[in-house]
Amino acid sequence: MKKNLKSVLTTMLLAFCCLAFGQEITVTGTVTDDLNGPLPGANVVVKGTTNGVQTDFDGNFTITADSNATLVISYLGYTTKEVPVNGQTQLTISLAENTSNLDEVVLVGYGSVKKSDLTGSVASVDADDLNAIPVSSIDQALQGRASGVSVIQNSGIPGAPTTIRIRGTNSIQGGNKPLVIVDGFPVVGGLDGINPADIESIEILKDASSTAIYGARGTNGVILVSTKTGKEGRFSIDLDSYYGIQEQAKKLDLLNAQQFVEIANERAVNDGEAGPYFPNASAVSNTDWIDELFDASPVQSHTITLTAGNERIKTSQSFNYFNQDGILKNSGFERATFRNNTEAKMSDWLTIANSLILSRSDRQYSGDGGNRAVSEAHIASPTEPVYNADGTYNNITENDYSDLDYAPGALDNPMKWINEYDDEILSTRIFDNFYGLFTLAPGLTFKSSIGVDYTTTQTKRYIGRELLDGAPAGKAFRGSTESYSLLNENILNYNKEFGAHRIDAILGYNWQKFRSTFISASSFDFVTDLLGAEVLQDGASPQVPRSGNTEWGLASLLGRVNYSYMDKYLFTVTARSDWSSRFAEGKQRATFPSAAFAWKVSNEDFMENVDWISNLKARLSWGVTGNQAVSPFQTWSSVESAPVVLGGALGVGFIPGSPANPDLKWETTEQYDFGLDFGLANNRLRFTFDYYYKKTTDLLAQVNLPSSVGFISITQNIGEMENKGLELSIDANVVDNEDFSWDSSFQLSRNRNKVLKLSRGADIFPGRVTNLISDFHIIREGLPISTFYGYVNDGYTDEGQNQFLDIGGSDSEGNFVPGPDGEINENDRRVIGSPHPDFTFGLGNTFTYKNFSLNVFLEGAQGFDIVWGRKFILRNSFQRGANQLTEVLNRWTPTNTTNASSPIISQTNDFRGSSEFVEDGSYIKIRTINLAYNIPTDKFSWLNNAQVYINAQNLFTFTNYSGYDPEVSAFGDGDLRLGVDNNVYPSTKVISMGLRVGI
Repeated sequence: MKKNLKSVLTTMLLAFCCLAFGQEITVTGTVTDDLNGPLPGANVVVKGTTNGVQTDFDGNFTITADSNATLVISYLGYTTKEVPVNGQTQLTISLAENTSNLDEVVLVGYGSVKKSDLTGSVASVDADDLNAIPVSSIDQALQGRASGVSVIQNSGIPGAPTTIRIRGTNSIQGGNKPLVIVDGFPVVGGLDGINPADIESIEILKDASSTAIYGARGTNGVILVSTKTGKEGRFSIDLDSYYGIQEQAKKLDLLNAQQFVEIANERAVNDGEAGPYFPNASAVSNTDWIDELFDASPVQSHTITLTAGNERIKTSQSFNYFNQDGILKNSGFERATFRNNTEAKMSDWLTIANSLILSRSDRQYSGDGGNRAVSEAHIASPTEPVYNADGTYNNITENDYSDLDYAPGALDNPMKWINEYDDEILSTRIFDNFYGLFTLAPGLTFKSSIGVDYTTTQTKRYIGRELLDGAPAGKAFRGSTESYSLLNENILNYNKEFGAHRIDAILGYNWQKFRSTFISASSFDFVTDLLGAEVLQDGASPQVPRSGNTEWGLASLLGRVNYSYMDKYLFTVTARSDWSSRFAEGKQRATFPSAAFAWKVSNEDFMENVDWISNLKARLSWGVTGNQAVSPFQTWSSVESAPVVLGGALGVGFIPGSPANPDLKWETTEQYDFGLDFGLANNRLRFTFDYYYKKTTDLLAQVNLPSSVGFISITQNIGEMENKGLELSIDANVVDNEDFSWDSSFQLSRNRNKVLKLSRGADIFPGRVTNLISDFHIIREGLPISTFYGYVNDGYTDEGQNQFLDIGGSDSEGNFVPGPDGEINENDRRVIGSPHPDFTFGLGNTFTYKNFSLNVFLEGAQGFDIVWGRKFILRNSFQRGANQLTEVLNRWTPTNTTNASSPIISQTNDFRGSSEFVEDGSYIKIRTINLAYNIPTDKFSWLNNAQVYINAQNLFTFTNYSGYDPEVSAFGDGDLRLGVDNNVYPSTKVISMGLRVGI
C-alpha cells in the first residue's frame, strides 16, 4: 500500500512538473530582417540557459526547448527580441534594426569599440542614407549629416572636389583637410575614386582623444571609411542602379536685348557721348547666352555586388559604372570602379585579408573648367547672335559698339569655349591593402599590413585657333603625373576581461612613404585643329618641357590603452611619436599624447529606479595633435633655373630660389572636449552634446622679407589661432508601430575662430578676389581667419555716383588717425563681413508606412557672408559694356534718387572692393527627398529584397543671396580666400529614379 502510494505521489509530482514547466518540444523557425531578408548567423538562445543555435544560410534554425520557454534572438546591428514559445513549433521572427545603437560597433583608430564605450567625440554617418544620392563622391553628400563637420561643394562641375572642415580652420598655410582612412589605409587622393555604393560605414573622429592616435596627421580630424565585406553563411547578388536628369538650380536675371539697349543708350547720354549706340533698337538680336551654353543632362550609376562567405572565406566584389554629363555642354565625368574585399581564415591562428580598389576616371572640362565659358556668357551682349548667316561664329567684339572706349576688350564668343576648347584628365587609381592577423594567445593578436595608393594622371588640353587664347594657330598641352603612397603598419592588440575590469591595449609601429613625379610639354602653331593635343610634334613652335618630383616619409610609434571598470568608468590614454622627413634634423621628432575619461552615470546603482533615463554618460578629453604643414624641402635652400648667355650662346643657369629655414617645427593643436550622451524612454530619444576648445601654436606661414635680403618671403612659425564651439545631435524614434514609424535626427554646430598671434602683429592679405578688385580678405590678430576687409558703401552723391564712408586718415608718420579726413583711401577700409557661419544644421526625417518610406533631409547655414566677385562686372553701371544684372534697371536717375538700388549709369562711377559686393549667404536647402517602395518578396523564394525609389536633390534653396548658390568656394580647398563666388560653374538640381534588387 505504501509502495503504491509512493508511485501515485511520484506520478502526480511528475505531472505537476510537466504542468509547471511545460513539455520539451522541437521548434523550427526563420529569422529575417525588416525587409524579409534572411539573417544567417543570428543567435537563437533559450532564455536563462546555455542552449542555443545559429541560423543557417537561409535564416532557418531548429532548437529543442520547453513549450513554455522564451527564445532570445540577437543579431549584430539589430534589436534583440524575446519571443515566447507558447507551445508553437513553427516561428517566423523579424528583427528590427537597432535604434538605440548603443551596442553598435564603431570604428576608431586601429580598432573598434561599442558606441556605449566611446570616451571621445565620434560621429557615425549611415551610409545607406547616402547611397541613393546621385553624387560622384560620398563626401559631396555629407553636408549637415554630422555635427561639427562642414562640407562645401566648390563648384557644380561634374567630379569637382569638396572643401571639408572638422571643427574649424586650424592652419594658415599647412592645409586644413581631414585625414581620410579607407579600410585602414590613409589615402592621399581622398574619396573621389571610391564608389559610394561600396561604403559600409563612415565614422568621423573629432576630438583629440580620438585623433591623437594619428599624431601628425590628426589635427584636422579623421574620416574613417569601411567598404563592404563578405558575410559568413550568405551568398547574394545585389544590383544598385539609378538614372537621373540634372538641371541648372538657378538662373541669374541678366538684361535682355531691349533692356541692354536701353542701358547702353542711357550711358551714352550720361557721359556726353555723340549719340545713341543703338539707334535702331528693334533691329538687334535677342540671345540668351546661358540658355545656349547650358542644357539638361543625365547622370547615372550602376553597381553589381557579389557577396559570399563561409566559416573559412568571406568575400565581396563589386563593379560600378558612373557617368555624369555636365549641364555645361561638352563637360562631364565618367568612372569605372572595381572592388574586391576578401578575408580567409587560414588556421585558428592566422587570418589574411586583402582590400583592392581599381578605378579609371575621365573628366571632360569645357570652357576652361567652366570659368571662361560661364564668365563670358554672362558679360556677352544679348544683342549679338551666336552664329552668322553662313554658320560661322559671330565675332561678338566686332559689333555696333566695339569702337567705343567702354566696350569689352578680349572677349570670345562663349560658344567657342564650348566647341573649340578641349580639356581632358584621365586618372587611374590602384588602392590595395593586404594584412595578416596572427592570434598569438587568447586575447592577444598581431596585425601586420602593407598597402599602396597609386595614381597616374594624364592631362590633355587644346585651345583652338578660333579662340583669342589659341591664336594664331592653336596651342596644345600634355602632362603626366604619377604618385604613390606606400604604408606598412604593425599593431599588437591585447584584449582581456577579468571580473569588473576590461582592458583593450594596442602597441604599434608604422612607416609611410610618398613620392610624386610630373612631366609636361606644350607646343604652338598647328596646321589644323583636328588632332588637338594628340601629336605635339606637329606644332611649329615647341615649348621648353618641365619636370620634377617630390617625396616625403613618416615613421611612427603609437600606443593606446582603453580601460573599463564595472562598465561605469572608462579611461583612454594614447600617445604617438612621429618622425617626419619634412623638417630639418633636430626638429623631425614630435610626440602627441591624449587622455579621456567617460562616466556611465546611468549604470550607477542610484540610477536603477530612474526608468525614464535609459542612458547618461559624461565624457572629458584632452590631447595634442600635430601638423607637418610644410611642403617637402622647405627647410633647405633652393635654386631655380634661369636663361643665361655664355660665350654669345643662350644657355641655362641657376639662381637662388628660396632661403633655408632649418628652425621650422611642427604646428601643434591642443584640444579640450566635454561631452554628454543622454538617452530617454528606452533610448528612443537620444542627445549628444559637445563643447570643445582648440588652440594651435607655432602656425606656419609665409613672412615677407626686406628687399635687401634678396628674397621675397620665407616660411616661419609665426603665430597662434583658436577654435571653440558647440555641437548638438538629437535622434528620435518618434513613432514605432507595426505599420508606421517616424525617425528624426537633428544636428547643430557652432564654431568660433580667432587669430591670436601673428609675426610682429602684422596683417596678412591672402590675395585678390578678381583682377579688378584689390585684396578683399585680411588675417589680423583678434579676427577670424579670412575676414572680409574693404570699403563701406554710403549711398550716392548728389550726382548719383557711388559714395564710401570716410572713417579715418593718417598722420605725418603714417599712423592711423580716426575721423573723416575728406579723402577715401586705404585708411577707410574696415571689416565688412565674415565667411564663417554663426551655426550650421541638418534635419532629417524618415517616415515608413508598411512597404513605403519617405526621407526628407534639410541642411543649412546661418549668419555668414559671401563676396560675389563677378558682381563687380555684372553691376558696374555698364563701365565696360558688359551685360548687367537686372538690378541696374533700378538705377539712380534725376527722377529716382531716393529708391535707387544702383548708381547712375556712367563710365565715371567709382567701384571698389566694398560692402556692395558682400551679401548675406544664409540659406536653408531641401537637400534630398527620397520616396521608396519595398516590393514584397514573399512569393519569390529566389528574391531577398527589391526596392524602387525616386530621389530629388537640391530641389529648393531658401536664401536672400542673389548669386547662383550660397554653398560656394571659388578658390577651392587649402586657400585662405574663403567665401568667394567668382565664375563658378552653377550647381544643379537632380531628379533620379533607382532600383535595388538582391538575390
